Parts: sequence; structure tokens; C-alpha cells
Amino acid sequence: MGKLILAAAVAVSLAATSVQAAPNGTASKADVQALQAQMQALAERLNRLEAANAELTSQNAELKALADRRQAETDYLKAQTKELREESAVATNEISKVKGADWAARIKGRGDLRYRHERLTSERDVEGMAEDAANRDRDRIRARLGFDATVTDNIRATLLLATGADDPRGTNQTLGGTSSRKSIGLDMAFADWRFMPGGNLVLGKQPYPLWRPLQSLFYDPDINPEGGALRFTRGPAFANAYGFWVSEQYNSDPDGENSDANIIGFQAGVKFAAIGGETVLAANYYVCGACKDNSPLYNNNANGNTTYRVGTVNMLQYGYDILDLSAQVGTIVFERPLTLTAGFARNLADGVEYDTAWALGAYLGRAAEPGTWEAGAMYQSVDKDAQFGQMADSDFGDGRTDAEGWVFKGGYAPVKNVSLHASYFVNTTNKDVGTELDVTRLQLDVNYKF
Repeated sequence: MGKLILAAAVAVSLAATSVQAAPNGTASKADVQALQAQMQALAERLNRLEAANAELTSQNAELKALADRRQAETDYLKAQTKELREESAVATNEISKVKGADWAARIKGRGDLRYRHERLTSERDVEGMAEDAANRDRDRIRARLGFDATVTDNIRATLLLATGADDPRGTNQTLGGTSSRKSIGLDMAFADWRFMPGGNLVLGKQPYPLWRPLQSLFYDPDINPEGGALRFTRGPAFANAYGFWVSEQYNSDPDGENSDANIIGFQAGVKFAAIGGETVLAANYYVCGACKDNSPLYNNNANGNTTYRVGTVNMLQYGYDILDLSAQVGTIVFERPLTLTAGFARNLADGVEYDTAWALGAYLGRAAEPGTWEAGAMYQSVDKDAQFGQMADSDFGDGRTDAEGWVFKGGYAPVKNVSLHASYFVNTTNKDVGTELDVTRLQLDVNYKF
């Protein structure tokens, strides 16, 4: 291409020279030299243009190659980004599944259902003749459903719902009422923090924090007190300190001062192996604050304690400073567990006349695994003010203090998680004050656990 341009340029130059030639038609030497110089300059210029063109062509090729690499890198990054997004979506889904599984693993559900037939009879002695005072047959159900959740490695929370509405001593619901809806209430709601090895702080509506002998009737088993407790265990020794709200009595005092009823207590005990089983000895002491001359009573019912009236309100005549000593001895008889229990309590408050309670019991076997059974008997005597009546067992002595008598129990587990139980109470109420009343109570239960 450069040579073609050079030839054309030479032709043009020659034509121009021929026009400007001397009149005789012969070019001068100077003209030829000038022409040669012009041709030389033109050739050099052409060479420079070709070099510049070659450099531009090279640069263009490099730019195109760079653009191709950039495009390839962009396509690769797009592909990698898409792959990462897909992997992230899969990972997020898996993490969600793991989190969901972890959440479910930290919560454990539990519950039970009991169907009970109960027959209650009572007689009083009227001029040497037995006279029926009350007879009652009823069928009752108890249903409970709850969850235990692991909050952290050392904190556990529990929530339990139960039938029975607001009765503190019972979760039974009597059948009837033309198939009416049955009430359900909050039975437990507490957090248990293990703040050190062998040390727990429990806050909320909780089970009794104190140890009690098997089948003890000094405390109703359905009561779940409300407040806080510190529990300690070190080897065979244990100790429990607790404080519970009983009732808020804002401005119930004539002077307009708060007099909220509460229970403050402490228990210490020891457990050790002996004669083929476990022996437990414990001492418990609690004070019912703001009980005397107040009315910390559910439904205005003292449950046997001594009261006086202010208008229509029953007021407790005495305080309740209770010392409770208990023991349990376990052994093996006829290849079955035998448990012997004993309890003694006294109200140490000033001025109390009927202040002592005691109980002895024996229980053989345990209805737990399929085909196993249990049987037991206990005798108990509770003076009128030997216990704070709001905590007294609701079945023994018709749910009152000032009672004594026998309790016979039996049970059998036909299959796993199902058990049959029978309890028979033969009691006398008003043993200290008033006309004695003979009360019997038969309970037949079917229990289902899940």
C-alpha cells in the first residue's frame, strides 16, 4: 500500500516537473535533485505513517485482548456470585433447620390425666346414735400439661397448666354442670438457676422447695407456693431457704399499714445409705408473717384453724411458727422396697393450746414399671392449730386441721405410663373442739402419663 502511494506521488511529481521544464524540454540538474529530495521526504513520511499505523494496530489488538479478558473475568465473577448465592440460600435453609431442631431439642413437654371416682361419707354422734351428716358421690378429672425449657446450660424454666381454676389445694374438676366448660389455670411458672455446683435459685410459682417424706400429709401435694427459694446440696447434706407470698393485704390493717402475709422458712437435712436403702432426716422451721389478727385465707376459710370474726371476715387468732421434724427409712423386704416414714410438728407461737401434729407410715413396693404394685398405711393426728391450715392436705380430715385417723393406699401399674390407685381415709374431725365427726373418703383413680 505504501509503495503504491509512493509510485503515484512520483508520477505526480514527474508530471509537475515536465510542465515546469526548460523550454528546450530538458530538466536541469537542480530540478532533478529537488525532485529527489521531495521523494525522499515523502518516503520518510510514509515510513513514519506506516510505523504509527502498526503501533496503533498493535495497541488496538492489546486493548481488544484486555477487553476480552475483562469480559471473561466478569462472566466468571457472575457465575461465582450466582453459585455463592445458591450455596448461601442452601446454607441459610440448613441453618434454619438446625436452629429449629435446636429450639425443639431444648423444650420437653410433659403431662398427665387422672380420672377419679370419689365417695365421701360422714357421721356424727348425736346422743349416742350415729347420724348421717353428709354423703356425696362424684366423678372428677385432673389434667395437666407443661413444658420444661433449657434456657442456658445452667438455667431451666418450667410452665405448667392444670384444671381446677384458682383453688390452691386442688386441680380436680368435678364432672357435671350439664357438660359445661372446665376451668384451666396456671399451675406452675418458675425459673431454676444453678448458679454454682449444688446451689440453685428458684423464682416463681414452684413446687415445694423442701424435702417431704413419702406420702406426707402435713402439706397438700397440689399446692405450688409463690416466691423464691435457695437450695443447696453438698454430699449427703442439703439445705433449703424459702420465702413465699401468701396474700396481699394492702391497707387491711386498721392503721392503714401494709400487712402482707408471707411465709419465711429454712430446712436442713441429711441423706445417707443404710440397711439396704436410703435414710433421710430433716428439720424444717417456718414463720407465717402477718397471719395473726389477719385474714390470709382462701375463700375466707381457715381450714380448721382458730379464728374470730370482724364483720363477716374470719381473722386468725394465733400466729404460726412451725417446727417440723421428719424422717424416712428405706430398705428391701421380700425383694421389694419398704419405706417407713415419721413426722412431728409443733406450733411454737405464743398462746396456742392445740399445737401438735404427728404421723407414722409404712409403704411396700412401688407401682412404676408394668406389673408392679404398692400398698401402704399411715396414721396421722393434727391438732387444731398445729399447722397453718391453708397448707393442710385437702383430703385428710375433710381438708381441715383438728383431725386424726388412718389412710390406706394401694396401686398397680398394668402397662407403661398407666397406673390404678385406691385411697381410703378413715378420719375423725373436730377432735379438739366441737362435735366429733367421723369422715370416710374413698378415691379410685386411673392415671395416664405422657
